[in-house]
Amino acid sequence: MIFNLDQQPFDNFDSASKMRDVLIKETEHRYQVELFEAGNEAAGFVIKRTPQSSVNDTGYPTNTTEKTGTISTKIYHPALRTYLLYFPLAILALLLTLFAVELWSVMLSILDIKGLPVWIDADLLIHSTQIIGTAGVSWIVSAVLINYYSTVLVIDSHGLTFKQGILTRDVTHIRFAEIRTVGLRQGLLDRLLNIGILEFAASGTDDVDIRFINIADPTGVKAEIAALIEQQTQT
Repeated sequence: MIFNLDQQPFDNFDSASKMRDVLIKETEHRYQVELFEAGNEAAGFVIKRTPQSSVNDTGYPTNTTEKTGTISTKIYHPALRTYLLYFPLAILALLLTLFAVELWSVMLSILDIKGLPVWIDADLLIHSTQIIGTAGVSWIVSAVLINYYSTVLVIDSHGLTFKQGILTRDVTHIRFAEIRTVGLRQGLLDRLLNIGILEFAASGTDDVDIRFINIADPTGVKAEIAALIEQQTQT
């Protein structure tokens, strides 16, 4: 495993590729760029020598199955931190459910109302508030879970598979060799939360084939996919 001159992983794929090309030219051996991970997060890129037994006369791998078999399947869902804005609503709905009496007492006190009009049933008011709160909590939790589990990006040796939906399912698959562009979009808040939108376009198309919204660590995932595309195109 080869690092940069500071014995650290290369910061980006391009710098690692340049060093790989120099090594190939000077040593006449084959090298490839691989993603380097520290824990569960991408920490940069390293260079590894390709065993001679796995290359042909041109220096490229001869066994595609063996090479792609080393790619572990990874599954991505939208980052849970993207649902932070739902938390205040969920807490408010939970308060309506658990403390309906206390909340109405505080509200009437603030409005300086000594008692409810005779045409308002206090029990019905309390029960209605609790029902609204319970429905709100149920709706928020359901919306988060459905969106989380219904959006899946799978990366394996066959390429990228994007799945959306639960009752009805839309599935889009792109092989690494077909990927023409990989786009990344991030706003200011996205950068603070380390989330973003990844877009993939296949060869021969003008539109975006896969758009994954609110993926965690989009820069790391993009770099990982770029490295996989580089490996696959060498086969």
